[in-house]
Amino acid sequence: MAGHKTTHNQLQRYQIIDRLLSQNIYPSFDYILKYLRADLNDVNLSDSTVHRDLKYMEDFLAAPIVYDRGKNGYFYSHPYYLPVSNYTNFELQLLIFIKKIFQGYSESNTVFKKCLEVLDKLFPGLKDDTVNERVHIAESPKPVMEQHLCEEIFLALSKNLCVDFVYRSKWEPGKNHRIVKPCQVVFDKGQFYLYAADINDDSKIRLYSFSRIYELTVLKDRHFNLPENYRFRETFEMGRFGAFQYDEAYDYKIEFYGESRNLLHEFIWADNQLIEELSEQNKSIISFSSSQWIPIQQWVLSFGSGVKPLEPDWFVDWWKNEIKKMADNISDSH
Repeated sequence: MAGHKTTHNQLQRYQIIDRLLSQNIYPSFDYILKYLRADLNDVNLSDSTVHRDLKYMEDFLAAPIVYDRGKNGYFYSHPYYLPVSNYTNFELQLLIFIKKIFQGYSESNTVFKKCLEVLDKLFPGLKDDTVNERVHIAESPKPVMEQHLCEEIFLALSKNLCVDFVYRSKWEPGKNHRIVKPCQVVFDKGQFYLYAADINDDSKIRLYSFSRIYELTVLKDRHFNLPENYRFRETFEMGRFGAFQYDEAYDYKIEFYGESRNLLHEFIWADNQLIEELSEQNKSIISFSSSQWIPIQQWVLSFGSGVKPLEPDWFVDWWKNEIKKMADNISDSH
């Protein structure tokens, strides 16, 4: 009926239809329609809507729905469980929460857009105004990447196909041509990275930011075998500062002051970290080992005047030079 508004969603209708078909009572279409209208308190629910529901359950939810002409009713040809039927109300709320997270990234990212489509297929009508209003996913910067890049890379991953692309490295100026063996996709802080081995040398395996990849082509006639060290986590550097790779690890010691001390205790930054509290001096000292020096540089700078590196010496020198450059920039601005 045009303009008809419902107080229920598809998911509720699917659950009721599933319950009827699971009872082996061979409900007719008219019986299903009448039952839905009564159970949902919706006398205007149309027969075309229910026809679409049955079709959707069969085509997208793999429901083995069969019509028995002799009994003029529907039944399941073999035991079946609606995907949502085994979920508690709290678990459904969590699915809605996950959906909101995906929505936050889906505008600019094919992977999350596809994840949303899968959720909508498995749990059509999955929404709850209470969760939508009471849970908010904060906005974050969205990575910029070429359209369809994610789809192409995941295609190469699934079939072990090499990829050819142009890469704008932060270390090497200009455009750099690469042909690599895609091993894994690594996700870190809203950004995707391709962990891939050089086409000619499996020992040369590194991370490539999706945002720096251009003109990617999947080489559909060039298959490869996965290198032994293809898992990023197995060759992952020491530390928990995100997706960054470097061979040599260093021992760090950093002082935290004032309010920064509270933030220090909110995360485990490295598996071997030790925190020394010097309350009388209003400071804490964290010691840990890590090879992730660039993220650690960014991390230290993010605390401003609330931190002071103590070790290693080269890191202290770098920090002092950065502070001096900031001071020079302030002087130049006047």
